[in-house]
Amino acid sequence: MKETELSEIATHVPTIEYDFSVKEALKVFDEYGIYDILVVVKDKKPIGVVSKKELLMAQHRSDLRVGDIAYSLPKVKSFRSSLDKLGGLFDFFTFSKKPLVVVNKDGTYAGLIFYHVLLHYFSNVKETVYPIFQKLRKYLGEGGYFYSFQLKEAKRFKEQMGTARLESLYKLLLENVKDQIEEGDAFLSIEEGEVYALSHTRVEENRIKLIMEEFHKEFSLLYAEAKPVHILGFCVELKNVKNYEELFSVIAELKGRLRSVSDISFFIYHGIQPSVVVCEYRGKEYINRVVEKIKHDFSQIIWKIRHTEKEMWEYTLYEMFKTYPYFEIFYIISEMGIQISNNVINPRIKYPVKTGRKGADRTEKPYYKLAKEGEIYISDIYISQATDDFCITLSSKFRYGDKAYILAGDINYTEVHKLVKSYSAG
Repeated sequence: MKETELSEIATHVPTIEYDFSVKEALKVFDEYGIYDILVVVKDKKPIGVVSKKELLMAQHRSDLRVGDIAYSLPKVKSFRSSLDKLGGLFDFFTFSKKPLVVVNKDGTYAGLIFYHVLLHYFSNVKETVYPIFQKLRKYLGEGGYFYSFQLKEAKRFKEQMGTARLESLYKLLLENVKDQIEEGDAFLSIEEGEVYALSHTRVEENRIKLIMEEFHKEFSLLYAEAKPVHILGFCVELKNVKNYEELFSVIAELKGRLRSVSDISFFIYHGIQPSVVVCEYRGKEYINRVVEKIKHDFSQIIWKIRHTEKEMWEYTLYEMFKTYPYFEIFYIISEMGIQISNNVINPRIKYPVKTGRKGADRTEKPYYKLAKEGEIYISDIYISQATDDFCITLSSKFRYGDKAYILAGDINYTEVHKLVKSYSAG
C-alpha cells in the first residue's frame, strides 16, 4: 500500500510571530480573512495557537504579546506511514477534537492536523483500498455488524519468524473467520494487520471462541517452538453508528481498551449488551495427536511405496490422494538430492501448480538435509515454489533394494486448516 507523509495531509494554517502585539496580530487575522486561528511560532518552531476571539477579548491590553495568550496543542513529528499507522492518530482525538501540530524533524512548523480532515482522508482511502469499506457505508445507521480481528504479539512473531510467516498467520486467521461468519464478507488487510468482516446477523459468542481456538491449534501445529500469538478484536453494531466519524471514534475507543489489557485474548461487543469473550486455550496434547495422525498417514504412504515396483511409484502416489486428500503434492528424491519423479499433484486442486520435473536439485532444501530413515521430518511453514503459496513439507528416507530414497509430501496451509478442523470434529 502506498505510504503518505503526515505533513502532506496537514493543513498549513498561517503563522504569527511570538513577539507580535495583540493589535498587530488582529491586523494579520484581517489580512488572511478566512482563518479563525493562527499558529504562534518562535524561531520557526510552533509554540501554540491563538484565536481571533481571544485576541479581541484582550485588545485593550497593550502590554500583552501574542505568545502570552497562545495555548499549546499536542505535537506530532511528521512521519511516512501506511494507513494503519495514520489510524492511530484518532487516539489523540478521543477526548478532544482540537487539532494536532505537525512538526518537521528539526522541530519547525509543518501544519495542523484537523480531526475532520483526517477523517475525510482516512475514510476515502479506506474505501479506495479496501473494498469491504465500500460495502460498509450502506450498513451505517441501518443494521449489521462490523468485526475486526487482530493478532497480538504479531510484531514479536515477525521479528522471530519473518514477514512471510506472519502473512501466513493472517491467512489462517482469515480462513477461520470465514468459517464462523458465514453470512457476510471477510477481507484481509496485511498492511493494517487486521481481518475485517461484515455480517447481517450477530455472530454468537461461542463462534468467536471457536475462531480463537481453531487458530491457536493451527498455530501450535505449524510453529510449535514459537511463542504463542493470540487473537483479539471487537464488534461494532452498525445500527447505532450513523457515519464514518462515529465509526472511527468507536474503533479508536475499542482499540484503546484492547491495548490496556495484557496476557488475555478477548472480543468486545460494542453497541449491544457489552460482553467479553475470553478464550482459554487447550493444551498441546491435542496438537500432538494431530501431528501423530499426519506422521502416521505419511508412514503408511512410505510403506506402500516400498512395497510397489519402482516404475509404478508415481501412479501409486497419485492413488494415495484418494485416502489422504489433504496432501497437495508428492515427489521422490534420490539419496544425492536430485528429484527422480515428477511432481505428483492432487487432482482435487483448483489453483495453479507449477510442474516440478525430474532432475531438479533439492540438496539445499531442509526436507532433504534433515530426512532420516525411520523418522519423519515436518518442515516449518514456507512459500512453495510449486504453488507460490504457504505450505509445510513432510519427508522421510526409505530404502528400496540397495538404494536409499526420500519421499516428500506438501500440505497447503488451507488444508492444514481443514485438517485440524475435521480432526477436531472427529
